Amino acid sequence: MTTRRALSVLAAAAAVLVLSACGGAPLPSSVIEDSSVDVAWRGALTSVGSPVSTGDDDVSQLTHAQFARLDQGTVVEDRSFGRVKILDESDSAMTVRYDLEQPSWSDGIPLDSADLMLAWAAGAHAGDDGFEIASSGLVGSRTPTYDEFERSIDVTFDGTAADWQTALQVVAPAHVVGRIAFGIDDPMAAKQAVIQAVENGDLDEIASAFNSAFEVSARSPVGEDRRLASGPYVVERIDGDAEAGDQVVTLVSNREFQAEVAGAFERIVFRQDRSTDVIDHIGDEYDVAQLPVSQADFVQVRDLERDDYGMATVGSGRIWTLLARADTWPLQDIEARTAFLRTIPRSDIIAAAAGDWTEAYEPISAMTLAPGDNGYEIAVEDGGLEKQLELAQDPAAMRRSAGVPENTVVCILYDTDSAFARSAFETMSDALDEGGWTARDCGNASPEEVIAVGGAYDAVLTTIDVPETPADIARQWGAGDGNPTHATSKERDALIERLGTVTDPYERRDVRVAIETDIVSQRVAVPIAADPVVIVASRDVETVQGAPGRHGALASDPLEWVPEGAGPPAAG
Repeated sequence: MTTRRALSVLAAAAAVLVLSACGGAPLPSSVIEDSSVDVAWRGALTSVGSPVSTGDDDVSQLTHAQFARLDQGTVVEDRSFGRVKILDESDSAMTVRYDLEQPSWSDGIPLDSADLMLAWAAGAHAGDDGFEIASSGLVGSRTPTYDEFERSIDVTFDGTAADWQTALQVVAPAHVVGRIAFGIDDPMAAKQAVIQAVENGDLDEIASAFNSAFEVSARSPVGEDRRLASGPYVVERIDGDAEAGDQVVTLVSNREFQAEVAGAFERIVFRQDRSTDVIDHIGDEYDVAQLPVSQADFVQVRDLERDDYGMATVGSGRIWTLLARADTWPLQDIEARTAFLRTIPRSDIIAAAAGDWTEAYEPISAMTLAPGDNGYEIAVEDGGLEKQLELAQDPAAMRRSAGVPENTVVCILYDTDSAFARSAFETMSDALDEGGWTARDCGNASPEEVIAVGGAYDAVLTTIDVPETPADIARQWGAGDGNPTHATSKERDALIERLGTVTDPYERRDVRVAIETDIVSQRVAVPIAADPVVIVASRDVETVQGAPGRHGALASDPLEWVPEGAGPPAAG
């Protein structure tokens, strides 16, 4: 018997023992039996495997454990899932070991090197190469070596990869993909088939299964055998139709989950609801709801808070920003852009546009980092935005000094469907008039389309993502078509490229600060405020605080929720 065959037999025997016990597995000790929380949800579940939509990401955060995740720019490891470490590093290559502890899928089958090899194949061959998954630093890495018995793989990257801790995303069970791709029912044999396909580079069958097997639609329900999870919750059932707007996704505590933080509620029910009257049903139909900030809802939310309902506002992961176009007159010269941006009264805009919600719109002084992010305070200090773009005492004199004629017209693009943007434009227009500029209303219901087709605008008021990766920064601030300022910088492009290769967290922070400083030096943007969302919870749920970021406050917070009077979640 070969070593590989012997190990497969041992693994199969272990799996049988696990399966024989999993039917009566108890709930994690932190979970309160029969507890349930109903959530008004603006998302939609389209895949129970690789996240495709923001709704998928909400569910995946709770159903798929990972080696590490990003939290406001900081890597947070999950040592209960496994460990990642650099084995060897040089200028030309680095080798990283992804080493699992003892997690299992919710059907009792252990995660092992086959699952890691599949995750590598998907990440390394993302997009045009076949797998429908977000690209990562795995692209271009070499086929891993693996150890079945130790449940680990060693990945060698060409050069260095800054996202080495988060690059490998385990979202699909290898034994399920192997069964679908090759018709192999035995889970361990199916795993071996996946490993062999990855080793041989024969990826078509497993890529097809990976992409299609976990799709969610009303026409093709996803069976229990494909809704497997490695995180604290598993998708118990999916009802309704996302396209019709009535999808209901029920998550139930994963009895095979062995980490310390497993949540307190046995069930979390996401009920799709994008209506404007969701707030009327909190405490009745819904226990928790995440809502866009709306002036019309302020009094009702305030009254609920006064009646001991929970309320929190957090950043959505986007920043309200005024961007100046640097490739055409009248803002082509840096002096003109400086005079223009220093005429913008940021605090007045927040007060006028946010109204009663002013406190929810946190002022911000950086373009690539948000308050609370690792490096934000240093970026504010070193970038010098507060000083370089502070409101001018005499805006008209600054305009004249920049050589800009009086009544120069600036075409400002903004989203006419946004109440905040409409009010902000009016405030900016008044301030610009006082400074001797003329603000032209170039509002459009689809400003992104105007930018995409090269439409006419001199400045655009919009929300931009707080970038998480070098690719995010490059799209918004690099030399490509996604940069609406059209301001380029060879130094910045080099810094962005370098950021993708830096593994030391302190050096990464310093490079991000240098990128921010370079953007500020071009005088092409002035950030106004973090774009918020509001979370409201009934009296039946405690400790609903939300977490900032574009992945959604409700994606990372539910493990902290507890039934009223139950106290903080216990260790699992």
